[in-house]
Formats: sequence, C-alpha cells, structure tokens
Amino acid sequence: MRCPTAVRLVAAFRDLDEEGAKTIRRIARAAADGETLRKVIDSSCPDTAAYVRQMYSDPYGSRIWRTTVALHAIDRVLGTHGVEPLGPGRSGDFAPPYEYCNAGDTYSVTLIYSRDTDALSIGTWGDIAESHPEWR
Repeated sequence: MRCPTAVRLVAAFRDLDEEGAKTIRRIARAAADGETLRKVIDSSCPDTAAYVRQMYSDPYGSRIWRTTVALHAIDRVLGTHGVEPLGPGRSGDFAPPYEYCNAGDTYSVTLIYSRDTDALSIGTWGDIAESHPEWR
C-alpha cells in the first residue's frame, strides 16, 4: 500500500519519531506480499505477531487479511486505539471502503486507509464521512 513520506508522518503526529515513521512505511510496503509482511511483522511488531498467532488461519495469503494485519501493526506504532471501519461494506467482499486508526476524536489527525486506492493518507475520518452524505 502507498504511504505518506516519513517526513510528512513525523510532521503530522507529534508522538511519532523518525524510526516509527520508517517502520510504518516498511509495514505499508510489505503489505503487498505475504512473506515480506510476515518478516516485517515478526521482526518489528511483537503485538501484531501475537495477534496473528491467535488467528485460526494464515492471514498472509489473502490481500484483505494482509491489509488487516498491516493496519493492526500501524495502529500499534502510532499508539492509537484500534482500527475502525468507515463506510458501508462493499458488495462482494463486504469490506468497508475506508479504515482508520482511531485517534480518539472525529477530527483528530490520523492515518486513513482507502481500499479503492490501496493507500494510506493523513486526515480525519470526520472529513471523509462528511464527503459521503449518501452513507447516512
């Protein structure tokens, strides 16, 4: 998945240092390949590695589950409060069009994942929700 630069990440999140920003970028890049993501998670995200070990099946073989694992790890690096869906489930896979790291407030700056573009962006989930009045 695409991701903002480390410089932009550090500027947007006051508690994130350069090493954390690089880790987020490494996780995002690795999400395209199961084995690469497994190695990144095992080496730099122990909480997410434990989360994966609790799963009944291997999440690294499926794109949608690799995204779930990557977002879980990014949430841990950011220190946010879990990953939340945003928008109605799509037909076919029922996945939401967006997911975001819960920063605690509708208009707190966070990372938002867009499934259609396979990209992370810096923003607020409130702004995304406001731009989709059809979701109401």
